[in-house]
Amino acid sequence: MKKIVLITLISIIIVATGAVCKASEEPLTITVDDKVILFGESTGLPYVTDTGRTMVPLRICLSSIGCEVDWNQQRQTVISRKGQIKVQIPIGKKEILKNQIPISIDTAAVVKNGRTYLPLREVMEAYGYAVDWDSKTRIISVTQNTSYENMIEFTPFNINGGSTGIFSRKQLEFKGFDGVQAEITLPMVKIAEKGDCPYVYFGFDWKNDEGNVEGGFQFIEDPNHPNYNKWTVYMRQGNDWLWGNNIALEQGSTHHIKFYSAKVSEEQVDLVIELDGREIIRKVSTAIDFKNTSVKAVTSIAMSKTFDGTNCFSRSDNCKITNMKVSEVKSDLYLDFKNYDLYSEWRPTIEGSGTWFGTVDCIPSYLNIGSDGAISIYKGQ
Repeated sequence: MKKIVLITLISIIIVATGAVCKASEEPLTITVDDKVILFGESTGLPYVTDTGRTMVPLRICLSSIGCEVDWNQQRQTVISRKGQIKVQIPIGKKEILKNQIPISIDTAAVVKNGRTYLPLREVMEAYGYAVDWDSKTRIISVTQNTSYENMIEFTPFNINGGSTGIFSRKQLEFKGFDGVQAEITLPMVKIAEKGDCPYVYFGFDWKNDEGNVEGGFQFIEDPNHPNYNKWTVYMRQGNDWLWGNNIALEQGSTHHIKFYSAKVSEEQVDLVIELDGREIIRKVSTAIDFKNTSVKAVTSIAMSKTFDGTNCFSRSDNCKITNMKVSEVKSDLYLDFKNYDLYSEWRPTIEGSGTWFGTVDCIPSYLNIGSDGAISIYKGQ
């Protein structure tokens, strides 16, 4: 793309000396896997910005790689999907979201002559394509990246934990975390089938999975329970489940929750959950070394039957996790979750066909993110 800028500068010099040549107005050819995209008046024509960025008509380019394209008028956002990848492209903002993870871009999508134009490179790369520019032929070649990560078509069966239900999981690298806290607005819930159970929780993971623990909010979906249709607080490590005594929280209510490890002695570390500043649950941890742990935040609907990507009809609406902070083993400070790198990993030898670990949406067609960041889980159209 820097070569485009250079050509444009040379053109300006030539015009200044009396010649007429505007390189940026010469036609561009765009190919996708060697097939030429045919642009015209009905589709709109690609163009190059003053900064050398190639802007292309959105719908024809995304359709050329098999994407479904929708438009959210209220949010002024293009929503595109291909397989298990969902890319949202807000108009006028220098970012796109791939499966709800923000990706910064240097040129925002725009509306021009009644059509939406987007920056070609970042959006194609989000769908696992490589973009190359040949300045001599003025051909932009888009080719599918065949690396493991970009070949993955996410299904519940190749995501770690995926067949147990739907979830949005944000997980940090294994750098040693021992505390996490946030303000959480509990979702509004509609249970369609017995056994579906929404959760909002944090977790600490070890790479060998020995000691993995989670804790947070569990929805009470059992009609025979005295606090049916409310939320409670829980902790689980292995097969050891604990619940807070007489904790019944309203749907839509907001609470501060803190989950951390507390060293009692050289041989004992306790796991503690505090709700709104009050200790609710404490247990002795089966793992005491947190120096290589990861921390995660999860919004989910667990199911008693196997999730196949289409068979959950329950709903969880408007879960908000705000002001999320984490503490490292080496420090008592709680710092913004967003300061740290997210972890994800494709392990091709797991389960015979490979498994995805870490940050993921399982699956994007069920995960709906509001303009305020609220997460809703329901089956899309």
